[in-house]
Amino acid sequence: DQMFPHGSFHQEMEYLYSHRNLCERLDGNGYTLGPVTGDHWFVFVADKTKRASWETDTDRVLNLMMFDIDEDVARKFYYDQYEARTGPDETDDEAILRISGEQTKAAGIDELVPGATIDPRAFEPCGYSMNAVLFHSYSTMHITPEEGSSYASFETNQKVKNYIPLISNVVRAFRPKRFVVTLMADEFGLKEMGKNPLFMGSARGATIEVPIAKFKATAAAIGSPTPPAVAPASFCGKKASYKRSNVASIQVEDDVCCFMGNWVLADGGECDGSGQGAETSVMTRPRGYSEAQYS
Repeated sequence: DQMFPHGSFHQEMEYLYSHRNLCERLDGNGYTLGPVTGDHWFVFVADKTKRASWETDTDRVLNLMMFDIDEDVARKFYYDQYEARTGPDETDDEAILRISGEQTKAAGIDELVPGATIDPRAFEPCGYSMNAVLFHSYSTMHITPEEGSSYASFETNQKVKNYIPLISNVVRAFRPKRFVVTLMADEFGLKEMGKNPLFMGSARGATIEVPIAKFKATAAAIGSPTPPAVAPASFCGKKASYKRSNVASIQVEDDVCCFMGNWVLADGGECDGSGQGAETSVMTRPRGYSEAQYS
């Protein structure tokens, strides 16, 4: 449980409205996206943006929240999977910096933000965060790898025409059992996009398919006293299929549009040692299927 006033979104809203000066300065409103009986998202919008041009000075933010990430991927974010010291002269701060970089490379996070300046941080005994900047755009990630409650988030304000490849790459890197996609954008920002990733395919649903990698211990770590870190070996030819279970959208304030979609692993192929996949299935409540498949 979180301390007051962060016990719930409603408690935060009540606290805000009980402070008149703060409430008047923010001049915003709270909203709920998604089904209250399933994964949903609380958002407070106070749009104070001053734009030089409504048509060219646009905003949009994409957020992926992934739950129950792949165990092999989660293992990459445990501190004891990496060598504690590379030499007697390495300081604690230098070790943290090195391990943070090794985790970034091992999970392929650097490939999700090519060309960006990355500031990663690994935590003991586990966990990871990073911020990345490229020109006027940012990306940020937070990872909690504990078994039973593993979670990874990815957020960016990159202005791209098509978010589908980015979403596919992030999901492929973490292979969660379910994930939530949210997109916040102004009206002209939506017009700049070629496609809205939450509304691909038919109105009843959509499918995302991503290749599956098989993992093995890194050769350099085998036989060392430090537990070996796992690294992607190759793609085994199988694909994990995610089906959209629901989608919601609202327009708030003057021109802010909020979208949210829930995706569930419907068919996951597991790579065995020979590289052949064994089919597994997760029970879902899909609302349809479309040919919108991303790889």
